[in-house]
Amino acid sequence: MKKILLTTAVLAAFGFSAGASAQVTVTTGGGYVKMVEALADKYEAETGAKVSRAFGGNIGQMLAQVKSGSPVTVVISDATSLKKFTTVLNADAGVRLGDTPLILAWRKGLELKAPSDLAKPEVKRIAMPDPKAAVYGRAAKEFLDGAAFEKDVAPKMNVVSMVPQVLSYVSQGEMDAGFINLLAARQGKAKLGGFMAVKEGYEPIRMTAEPVKGAEGEAADVKAFLQWLASPKADAILDKFGVVR
Repeated sequence: MKKILLTTAVLAAFGFSAGASAQVTVTTGGGYVKMVEALADKYEAETGAKVSRAFGGNIGQMLAQVKSGSPVTVVISDATSLKKFTTVLNADAGVRLGDTPLILAWRKGLELKAPSDLAKPEVKRIAMPDPKAAVYGRAAKEFLDGAAFEKDVAPKMNVVSMVPQVLSYVSQGEMDAGFINLLAARQGKAKLGGFMAVKEGYEPIRMTAEPVKGAEGEAADVKAFLQWLASPKADAILDKFGVVR
């Protein structure tokens, strides 16, 4: 088995201790950290196995660290983002966790019946996450680029960094509408006028868990963790975080 030696400072930057001996070390992007934490906690409680966690940036940053030799053995994110890293991830050995839809939310005092209502004059400002950095921004852009009303809404669009910023702007009424994910919509429901799922017009956002290529990623405890993630035992947590099998 290939050994990877890291200093204590580097290990701390990944979010786990130098004394950790678990074969399973999982990473994900910032938007999915709470979900992965919950999955890892439940797995540890049920099996007694140890899952180390390596968090600290968006999925692109974390995968770059994996590519450069970090001790991560499992990566959880949307399948589209992981396609860029086929040289370090074993997609064939990965498991599908479920789909999470793109959500259109709007401020209080406004009512939208369909995404095409974004073209109405009362909708003046629309927010979406950065398509270059956030999967829901990428999905929103893909949806809008193919929509018949794209020319009408283009002048209204405002690109912000991530989903939490979109939710904040819409909740405060600084934006009339915005594109977010289901988890954010559920959490911010009381401050929103409403929300709906955008069901088509973009590549489905499919959450997956894939092992890192190599001996560590093929270890028995990594396989056991992936099998658990694919089992009904993980369903309740995935559903809580807006991922539907």
